[in-house]
Amino acid sequence: MDEGEFLFFRGSTPTLELVLPLAVAPSDVVYVTLAQGGRPVVEYAMNGSPWPIGTGQLIRDEAEENLLLLTMSQADTLALAAGDVELQLRIKNSVGADTFRPLTGRVGPARKEDVIQ
Repeated sequence: MDEGEFLFFRGSTPTLELVLPLAVAPSDVVYVTLAQGGRPVVEYAMNGSPWPIGTGQLIRDEAEENLLLLTMSQADTLALAAGDVELQLRIKNSVGADTFRPLTGRVGPARKEDVIQ
């Protein structure tokens, strides 16, 4: 199986480390969108309003200004089908806005499809 640039499994709670070529300020607006089949499935935001809203968390690493940490919930990973997924990051800061090249990854299957309590 070709995992692409990242791999996680349905029903897991992964934390993806997104290393950017620029520093992210606490006031910057950042969106991370996970899409399948050309449509957004779950989205996270820092200083914005995501849609469809993920229940995980997108934060800026305090120690490294160019590192974002995306922690996904079980519900978020279960919203994605097993197979290919695209992750795209958009940012707006004091000098303008940028959209980054999508990263292609894989969502692995889960044999238990429910959220584990």
